[in-house]
Amino acid sequence: MKSERLIIGCLVVLLLALGAWLISTRHGDNDRIHELEAQVTALKRQGLNSELDRSVSEQMEIIAHGQQALSEERSQEAIRQSAIAKAATIRSEAERQKALKAQAEAETSAAEALASYQMAERQRLNAEHARMVTDTLNYISLGRTLGSLSYSIYQTGNTELGNMLAYASYLYTHDYGGNLYSPTVFQALTQSAGARLSRNSHNGNITRLYLSPHDGRLFSVSTFGELFFHQLKGGKLQTTSLLNDKRFWFCDVFASPMGKVYALSCTGHLVITDGRQTHVVNLETVSKPFGLQALNDGKRLLIVGEESVALFDVATDKVIASRRLNFRATSIGRRDNKPLLFDNRGNMHLVNSLDNMTTEKVPASGKVTAYASSKKEHLAAYGMADGTIWLVDGRGKTYKLVEHLSRVTRLEFNGQRLYSSSYDGKLLFWPIDGNTYFKAVTLYQSDNWLTDFTFSNDKDYILTGEYNGVVTQYLISLPKIAQRLRQNVKRNFTQEEWDYYVGKGIPYREME
Repeated sequence: MKSERLIIGCLVVLLLALGAWLISTRHGDNDRIHELEAQVTALKRQGLNSELDRSVSEQMEIIAHGQQALSEERSQEAIRQSAIAKAATIRSEAERQKALKAQAEAETSAAEALASYQMAERQRLNAEHARMVTDTLNYISLGRTLGSLSYSIYQTGNTELGNMLAYASYLYTHDYGGNLYSPTVFQALTQSAGARLSRNSHNGNITRLYLSPHDGRLFSVSTFGELFFHQLKGGKLQTTSLLNDKRFWFCDVFASPMGKVYALSCTGHLVITDGRQTHVVNLETVSKPFGLQALNDGKRLLIVGEESVALFDVATDKVIASRRLNFRATSIGRRDNKPLLFDNRGNMHLVNSLDNMTTEKVPASGKVTAYASSKKEHLAAYGMADGTIWLVDGRGKTYKLVEHLSRVTRLEFNGQRLYSSSYDGKLLFWPIDGNTYFKAVTLYQSDNWLTDFTFSNDKDYILTGEYNGVVTQYLISLPKIAQRLRQNVKRNFTQEEWDYYVGKGIPYREME
């Protein structure tokens, strides 16, 4: 402000000086005066503009100061709002952490509650399971007891009560997962079901049975030159004589798909019949024949003797080749659908062809009298002259099965069961489960030697041949045995019978 006044004052002084000079000099003319006036006017305008610019500058400065103050105020407000927001965020995070902690505590409590419930439930289930196991074992034991009672009572002639007890034994053993082949149970079931039917067919000693896989025909031969044909009809065995010639001592038999039957005699003859005509082939090249084995699906026969073998064509009924053995054959079996010969030196010889035999060592000591193998189950069994059975699994591990008291005459696999017969009169089966080989179950005990057995094609029956000439048909199908048992039960237990034989603490159940 002072500088502006100074400028204006200088201008005024200048103008006054100029006027004084003009007056004092009294020189000039109007143009000069006008020029001076114009200069004065211009100076005045310039002064006014300068003052205006100064005023505008002051206003702009004031506005700038105001905007700066406003900006600072807004910055401070923003800082304050940021602090407020940060404080709110901190509080929110604290609340969130508190909520998470509460949730975790709630989940922990829930998990602990669930664990407690599960533990209590397991304890309840364990207790229930223990009770059920106890009940199961008790009922299985009851089934065995009822089976024993049934067998004894049936023997006294009270077949009605014996049948009822046998059926009750079946129900409790079956329903609670017991072993229906337990001797006390199975013997009672088969007795009451009438599962065994015997026929005194032969006069001589039965040496071999053969069941045709094509039509289910059963043939048997004996030491008296007898060749019989048996047929299962309606669950019964019907027998027809095809040949009866005491000149022959039959040791094996085979039936071809074409209908012919071949009976091998230890006298060195092969007798061939179709039921109408019979002719005899003299086996000059086979020394001491004892076995027949089919080759090429029955189109040829391998006739086995102790010192030689021969190939027989069933189409022409002629011996077409023969070979002497460098060992003495003692028994014959079958492996991989090929004949397997056993000798007196502990070796076995797989017959690939008449000129090609593969020799191996028998994996057990002693004389082999019977052999069976199961390719599906990877098992092989060797029956010995002393009654021992050696079972070999797929890993080559050997198990000794001891139950028979004398020579094993036949072995057969049926699934995971091994069946065996012996001169001790026993027909046994051995349940096989993985690596566990259980004690044998006695299916049949005869007073005579059991020389052979075979299965029916449906595996429901076993047919046995005995040394005294008896052929026995034996039902082994548990479903069919149960069906027969049910048919033989004609009434329910009285309450008094139930309480006495079954037990007062056992809930009553009807048999019908």
